[in-house]
Amino acid sequence: MSPVPIRNPLTIKCPKTGCKSKVIRAQAATLVQRKPRTELPAIGAAEPLPSELPDEIAALLPANTSSADGGWFWMLNDMMEFENIGFSHLVDGQKYLSCADCDLAPLGYHDTTVAGAQDKEYLIAIDRVAYLK
Repeated sequence: MSPVPIRNPLTIKCPKTGCKSKVIRAQAATLVQRKPRTELPAIGAAEPLPSELPDEIAALLPANTSSADGGWFWMLNDMMEFENIGFSHLVDGQKYLSCADCDLAPLGYHDTTVAGAQDKEYLIAIDRVAYLK
């Protein structure tokens, strides 16, 4: 029996100060651990990332995981499930995801080298976004 998927309890938004763009509505994405083929570049525009996760998000992470296992991401399987998202040009088989309103990037990525439409994953890093309570 597979475990029940953990869904995002809060709406996910762009972390940029002053940007009010919603990226994923609450309960739409699944929490997954992934190791990107290449490390995500630093977030643009010298915008500081959120300093810590809200308690509602931090409580969802297992205590016995290592950063060597990869990072934590909110996953959607259909790009149409986003509220607002932008895609970069293809870079080494990956498309980076950005805020569609202010272009802050990368918030996550989509690996285009994964075969099969049923295997598509659009991943937003849990620590590169802000949350609405």
